[in-house]
Amino acid sequence: MKKTLLLALALIAAGCADPTPRNLDELSRQGPQYLDPETLEPYSGPAYRMSEDDPTQIVLRANLRDGRFHGDFEDFAPEAVEGGLGLYQTGTYRDGQREGRYEVFYPSGVLRGHGIYENDELNGPYESHYENGQLWEKSTFTAGELDGLFESYHENGQLEQRGTANMGQKCGEWIEDGKTVTYDPCPPPA
Repeated sequence: MKKTLLLALALIAAGCADPTPRNLDELSRQGPQYLDPETLEPYSGPAYRMSEDDPTQIVLRANLRDGRFHGDFEDFAPEAVEGGLGLYQTGTYRDGQREGRYEVFYPSGVLRGHGIYENDELNGPYESHYENGQLWEKSTFTAGELDGLFESYHENGQLEQRGTANMGQKCGEWIEDGKTVTYDPCPPPA
């Protein structure tokens, strides 16, 4: 009786265990979906990607649901951030699209920047800092476009640029490296 009970508990525990993470490069792709290569069904569960330069180094940890990125991720070699530069980022995916807060860090672990994604586009406030903690850039995005007040600073804290953008286009008066530059007027707020 004890052996049967122990066997049943072991089988239940094994069935409840988290799935083994899968290497994204070993899954099949069909468009944006990752498929189990044996069943060709969309893969759901933890996944990772190894470095092309160092096969012992994980460069991405993520979760997939129905073959698409979904949930928290850690990207240790983000290509979208200035060619990587040893930076890493964290954030969240929902049904294959970035959604919510994301953060980018220097290799030292110091926060470099943070912002918000909505429907896979930057949307809302964005702020970045130099590794010494000095403010680098403060801006706002709407649907992936710079939209609103923009400020950027040199590493010594001196103002580099300040002005307003409207859906990615500079408008109104800007200060650029100490000089005033005038662009077409900004449209009135809606």
